[in-house]
Amino acid sequence: MGGVQSQLSIFNIFRRKKATAPVRQSVNFDQKLLDRDAVKVVQTIVKAGFEAYLVGGCVRDLLLGHRPKDFDIATNAKPEQVNKLFKRSRLIGRRFRLVHVMFSARKYLEVATFRSGQVKTAKSGVIVRDNCYGKIEEDVVRRDFRINALYYDINTHEVIDYIDGLEDINTRQIHIIGDPLVRFEEDPVRMIRAIRFQTKLDFHLSDEIKSAIHQQAPLLANISPARLYEECIKLFHNEYGFQVYERLEKYDLLKHLFRQTRKNDFIKIALNNTSNRIKRHKPVTPAFLFAVFLWQAQNERYQLIKKKQKSVYLSMSQASEEVIINQIKQVSLPRWLTARIKDTWMMQNRLERMQPKKVQDLLSNKGFRMAYDFLVLRSQSINPELKSVAEFWTKAQSEYHPESFHQDSKKNRKK
Repeated sequence: MGGVQSQLSIFNIFRRKKATAPVRQSVNFDQKLLDRDAVKVVQTIVKAGFEAYLVGGCVRDLLLGHRPKDFDIATNAKPEQVNKLFKRSRLIGRRFRLVHVMFSARKYLEVATFRSGQVKTAKSGVIVRDNCYGKIEEDVVRRDFRINALYYDINTHEVIDYIDGLEDINTRQIHIIGDPLVRFEEDPVRMIRAIRFQTKLDFHLSDEIKSAIHQQAPLLANISPARLYEECIKLFHNEYGFQVYERLEKYDLLKHLFRQTRKNDFIKIALNNTSNRIKRHKPVTPAFLFAVFLWQAQNERYQLIKKKQKSVYLSMSQASEEVIINQIKQVSLPRWLTARIKDTWMMQNRLERMQPKKVQDLLSNKGFRMAYDFLVLRSQSINPELKSVAEFWTKAQSEYHPESFHQDSKKNRKK
């Protein structure tokens, strides 16, 4: 059948359990936490004669007093109808048909139509299409966790709860909607989302979720490497990255993302360093963490190749290539990212040599700063013997000025 199986009814998935009459709780959220553009989008859709609500994580975060990062909107209007209401909007998606309402090059709001739960799945159980529209009562039970299945009516200032999401927020619990084994089979990414929410919100996973994760963890192999790359950014580029890492390891999920990675102090210090930079609103790059996660595997491979290959450069290059090729089978890495990872690894040997004649060139190298930070964290964790090397390059940066050296080198070439 080409991998596509029969449609499954949401009522079969959830043992024919229908959503009960909703609880409506009046809540006046802090207006400073509400996104004005999101409010305008909802009001525009409602004014056109449709239902529209804020939904999901933004409602959860507002209830917890947090500023939501994203505002999602759910409506009974079809995607094509929503698209006609806004001049700057576009239809996206095949598996999930959505509308993005654009406000700037970087800002858009996502509008989804209520879905009935009629889905198409592959042999593995993964949903491949979910474009059957329905009512809000049906839409609620196709969402993942109860804490993410709350709707907010902007006009009545009420949170609408069909599935005990308010209770879970009050008790700081995470329950999945329906049978965890089935829901994780539908979309295995829900397992790592559960870990991320547990850590981000400091909530507790239900026993059913814990048990199901242990059973269904291998299903992550069914997810495209490109999608897992995006999920990895969400997992580790935050203020709690190392706690996420430890929990992924605890629930046997980490090996399905990073088969070549084993926990060490370098990873711990790098994740905590990234979290601290994010807290201080400093820039971070995923290339750095991926380089850290894969460094041990690269170094071990390098040591083996070096026994047969005399050239340090060629040994490092071959080891780097092999480790990255193995990694992208699990989690896809963009070319720009793999290039920065390789540059950082290749520069370690050059930095360790501390050759005076090379100082100027290395300081002027655009990849120096990342390679230097990488070296410093190595010296503070798995390679304490490199502390003097790290101190050398720290001192070099205060004594040498790469820009002036770069200008001088240009003058010398002209002469």
